[in-house]
Amino acid sequence: MQVLGDPTQPTLWQGRRLTLSGTVAGGRLPATRYRLTASALYWTEGRLGTRAQQAPTWAVRDAVVSQSVTQRARRVGTVTVSLQHVDYRGTPTFVLIEDVEKPRDVARLINSAARTARTAHDSSSG
Repeated sequence: MQVLGDPTQPTLWQGRRLTLSGTVAGGRLPATRYRLTASALYWTEGRLGTRAQQAPTWAVRDAVVSQSVTQRARRVGTVTVSLQHVDYRGTPTFVLIEDVEKPRDVARLINSAARTARTAHDSSSG
């Protein structure tokens, strides 16, 4: 898997969207890839033309899991990440990490990294 974001940052988690069509193709066609480091959550979308984005972990307010019936059958889920912090100047968007394996573990990792990064950010800017 190609490294998203700063390659010098250790990876806490990386994954990809496991769509039903990608699963049928043997997982060779991931449309979206994700990477979490202590400093940022990175994601790219697209197969031919790609769009790369990132959000600082200190701006993450919460990560929650949802699973549809078909996602449960495929053992994947969606992690919705809300971005909100008084110092965050980006759009307070929601990052949808869709169709990933072990979504509860992913949400726990994101929330843990966010708490640590937010504490460090708040103590250094205050």
